[in-house]
Amino acid sequence: MHLSSIFKEYGVDIEQTKLVRHPLNKEDVRDVYNRGRIEAYQSTQSKNCFDNCKYIAAFMGTNKTEALFIGMYEIIESVAGSEVASLMPEDYPYPEHFADDHIYYKMQKLDVMSDMDKKLVIDWEQATRSWFQWANNDKEVLSISNRNEIEFPGYEEMILSYADLGDIVDGEIRYRKWIEALKNVNGIYLICDTKRNKQYVGSTYNDDGILGRWTEYYKTHHGGDVDIKEHLRKYPDAYYDFQFTILRILPKNVADKEAIRVEGIYKNKLCTRNPEYGLNRN
Repeated sequence: MHLSSIFKEYGVDIEQTKLVRHPLNKEDVRDVYNRGRIEAYQSTQSKNCFDNCKYIAAFMGTNKTEALFIGMYEIIESVAGSEVASLMPEDYPYPEHFADDHIYYKMQKLDVMSDMDKKLVIDWEQATRSWFQWANNDKEVLSISNRNEIEFPGYEEMILSYADLGDIVDGEIRYRKWIEALKNVNGIYLICDTKRNKQYVGSTYNDDGILGRWTEYYKTHHGGDVDIKEHLRKYPDAYYDFQFTILRILPKNVADKEAIRVEGIYKNKLCTRNPEYGLNRN
């Protein structure tokens, strides 16, 4: 199957559409994607690459050759000059992307092919490797939907970034097995700030399992933990660098006193009450 056949099915006009691929191996691209700001990133360009098209089909480059579809967008208008800087979102981390010599393209995400978001994977290497190109440069479809499901590696081998946790919390179909696994157990977990060498040990003892507790971290960033709150006051964006792992599985019906007792053992083992590298206050 080729991308052209999917475009035809959905009525996409390939003569007015460009394909765009944002490579996740670039640090700034990966950062804005994890922050949920990829649309702001693609809206500002250093050259007039979208002046002659009406639509773009946006993809994320997941490795050297593959690209994951993230949406169809319509170009509404373009802005150039000093006004570009005023269009940068407040929490956007790279002001240079909104410099005066850039062009800002106001875009609107369309419902067209929305059922393919984060499900359609194509081979980008065919015809040309340019990061933006006309849609008539046809691409091979590598996978769609459930064929892209990610296998759960087991509790002991599981390592999650904050961005990955977001996909799980949002019910991303690729993580179906992860969602079930994390809902069905309680446990002792470890949160690491991978850039600032800080660690936090916690425990869960609720009906929603580990997933229920980790959902709180994703939504609030701190989960109500005092020292993590303090850490985020000092480093407001540190939660983007949080890594979640499981140290020990506990039964779903574990008593709170037992979970807290075992939690204390791991705090002692990992010395996370030491303020030099730990984020546990008690």
